[in-house]
Amino acid sequence: MPVDVDVLRARISEINFIMNELQRLTSKPFMQLSVDEKYSMRYNVIVLVESIISPCIHIAIEAYSKTPASYREAIKIIAGKLNLSCVKDLTSTVGLRNVLIHRYWLVDEKIYEAVKDNFKCVRELLSKVMEAFPIEHQLL
Repeated sequence: MPVDVDVLRARISEINFIMNELQRLTSKPFMQLSVDEKYSMRYNVIVLVESIISPCIHIAIEAYSKTPASYREAIKIIAGKLNLSCVKDLTSTVGLRNVLIHRYWLVDEKIYEAVKDNFKCVRELLSKVMEAFPIEHQLL
């Protein structure tokens, strides 16, 4: 089965929406965030990683006949095939999701700082995916 560009388009749109929401949340100092905003940030990081991994797994299986055993492996497969320069940053983001899922009470300012660092690496991944699997850019 070929790579489904509708799946890629939907996930990329979702990723862009979530990154904008996270940047909105981090536009004010950490100490001014409400409890609800902190929980929203946590949730959005989890959804962001899920949205990043979904197309990576899809591409790994459909385009490269590789079945990743983990989220980090999915990133590594795609990073290798698409020549990404920031695989370590992406796998660290996956690690942040894992911390949130399994030990969410330990994180607050760490999430804030990770989000504030911006999404340069995620944007590189999206760019490489759109380059390798042409998607109508005006729809994103």
